[in-house]
Amino acid sequence: MSLQLIFTDKKFRPLYWIQFLGALNDNLLKNGMVILVEYKGLSVLGLDPPSIVALAGAVFILPFFMFSMLSGQIADRFDKARVVRAIKLWELLITLTCTIGFLGHNLYVLLAALFMMGCHSTFFGPIKYSALPDLVEPEMLVTANAYVEAGTFIAILIGTIGGGFLISMAAGEYWISMVINACALTGVVMSWRMPSLPSHSPDLKLRWKPFGLMVENFGLLKRKAAVFHSVIGLSWFWAFGAVILSVLPPYCKEFLHADEHVVTCFLAMFTVGIAIGSILCERLSRGRLELGLVPVGSIGLTLFLFDLSLVRPVAPDASDPLMTLAQFVAKPFGPRLLFDFTLMSVFGGFYILPLYTALQARSAKRSRSQVIAGNNVMNSIFMVGGAIGVMACHSFGLGIPNTLLILAFCNVVAAAFIFSMAPEFRLRFYALVRRRARRMRQFS
Repeated sequence: MSLQLIFTDKKFRPLYWIQFLGALNDNLLKNGMVILVEYKGLSVLGLDPPSIVALAGAVFILPFFMFSMLSGQIADRFDKARVVRAIKLWELLITLTCTIGFLGHNLYVLLAALFMMGCHSTFFGPIKYSALPDLVEPEMLVTANAYVEAGTFIAILIGTIGGGFLISMAAGEYWISMVINACALTGVVMSWRMPSLPSHSPDLKLRWKPFGLMVENFGLLKRKAAVFHSVIGLSWFWAFGAVILSVLPPYCKEFLHADEHVVTCFLAMFTVGIAIGSILCERLSRGRLELGLVPVGSIGLTLFLFDLSLVRPVAPDASDPLMTLAQFVAKPFGPRLLFDFTLMSVFGGFYILPLYTALQARSAKRSRSQVIAGNNVMNSIFMVGGAIGVMACHSFGLGIPNTLLILAFCNVVAAAFIFSMAPEFRLRFYALVRRRARRMRQFS
């Protein structure tokens, strides 16, 4: 797969770097704020740090429920390039607000900036995916999606690690402020290099009725079965990922008795694994939409998560110091857990890339952004459901390994439901297996 799209394609390149820098800034802000709360003792409304972190997550995701339907309408109604320029100027205003919050150690300002950043992501999300079919040729759509997925998860990784690193430096508030403002300013510059993307629905009337429009949008998603099946598959993956990431810190600290560097290592394996999986999926599908790889991804997710849940090291003494990363890797179970976690993530890339491509390729031009906005809402609802599931497991005292085992079982059930509801996934998988078996016989 050539890197020409990212570095030389004048139509695709601006959008790629805009979405990369936006995802980077999201995570620089979120994780910089979390570290500031944990280590600087900031408080708001008398809440303790864990409650503030939970509040921050709710503040960031709230705009997806409030404005997703409106964002999809705007992206379908107006020239997408003009909308992106307005969104990027809005992001620069947000980062300047963040600077005030970071330098003044004002958590109220930072939470307001986080809400505005959630609005930024809400309005940019539908454009990020709906613009791709207009920017690249149909035969390059899978490749473009592979780059976007890989870039997004790499940006999340850099932002997650970088936010904590920058804010922990001497004068860290100044460093993180400079970086997020530089990223936002670069995004503004790149937005003016986007080609015009005229509206496919210039007569669309804008309406803001969050809950009423959610119901209408659900009907829009169901109008075309292939689109609806892709949305359900993607939403389940985001619920799956939300559960994994929510149990990761306590899994490392309480179950493995390992320090925060081990958590960071697992997080790196998760994001890099999905990026690698997206690129490998593009290679295996040879640039075509290959829905047969979705069941492959689902099988891999289940198998490696199942093996992960089977690892039960002897519980250490609570008074012992936490394991460092080097000590963890030296343990017999350390490499196995990292291997399982990485391969699970690689198969996650196999799972989501064809679904995102199908969502774009099979939705109507006139309503593509609204469909993607509806997908974002469904993703958020499923993620909230995943969080509730984790809390339920915790309340029943099941323990983290058993929670992962239940998640593996739920993935089997979800896959069976989705593939029975959408026979195309299953039939394409059978065709893919037969094709690969035929080629192996020819080479043997």
